[in-house]
Amino acid sequence: MPYVLNDTYFLAIINENGKLSGHLSTNSFDDDKNRFNPFTVFGDLMQSVFDSEYNGASDCEPILDDYSFKDSYIQHPFFKDEKLQSYINTYISWHKSGIEGSFTDSFSGARVDINFFITAFMRIHKCFYSGESISLSEFEFVKAMNQYKFNFEIISGDNKNDSFFGSHYTPDKWQKYKKNNAGKIRFNYTCHSLEETLFAIWHYLIFHGYNKFNQCHHCGNYFSTNTLKQKYCNDNSPYDGYTHLDCEQAVRNIKQKLTRRRKVIYTNLFYNYNNDILYQFLDEYDKMNVIIKERSSVENLKNLENFLDKETVSKRWYTDENKKLSNTVQ
Repeated sequence: MPYVLNDTYFLAIINENGKLSGHLSTNSFDDDKNRFNPFTVFGDLMQSVFDSEYNGASDCEPILDDYSFKDSYIQHPFFKDEKLQSYINTYISWHKSGIEGSFTDSFSGARVDINFFITAFMRIHKCFYSGESISLSEFEFVKAMNQYKFNFEIISGDNKNDSFFGSHYTPDKWQKYKKNNAGKIRFNYTCHSLEETLFAIWHYLIFHGYNKFNQCHHCGNYFSTNTLKQKYCNDNSPYDGYTHLDCEQAVRNIKQKLTRRRKVIYTNLFYNYNNDILYQFLDEYDKMNVIIKERSSVENLKNLENFLDKETVSKRWYTDENKKLSNTVQ
């Protein structure tokens, strides 16, 4: 059972016209300073926590046997609440010092609670890499067996007193409400440990059918989805110059830019250079483009962008040796 702290964690997940956002606070449900993306928060934190231990390998056994809390955790928006930051910094300081022995109740509680938080990640991690999904009934079994105490209420619109979730609501009525109401719906979860906040988010996603995990073909982050056919997450792209766009739109725009660039180079080579040079250029371009069609990752797109870079093209293709005197067919 998770260590129950005196502090309560207020987790709110809001769906406003199909756009999902979440925030976690130790103050209230209305404190939305630290916002996070519920679809990608697991993947963001998982990569921050486990990258060096797992190295991205699906069959790699974890070597995180001391459950240390890394400095990088606190950089994620999920932990931007001041109390949480202080809480985690205290734990990091303790772990780095290697001090054992007596602790105050709250300090020891923090240490135990964060250990459970990391343990929870290790359990969720298996679902990420196995490709398995979990049903709501299975989740409720996990909740019961671990004695999680979190609960939630559903609130419609901006009226924070208009709670409509209760014993008089059935699953059929809830589905009918969702179908007929496209406005703002907020799930408020009251949690009693960091571990419970993780499982509360997972509960929300499973409750709404987002019970599968896929890896974004662009940024590489894992995200929750209701179909593994979805290739891209809805986070903003990390690609320079396109960080204002989500991954799917960024890929579309980057490809359009590179296609235009390829057309300019093709035209120049066709009219001014030896045909063998043109064919060589097209052959290399096509091979790289096939890779991009399979996976439009930041790395793959950067490789093609560098291949089409003006300076690179000038040095490699636009040379005197490659130039021909005429495009006239003899």
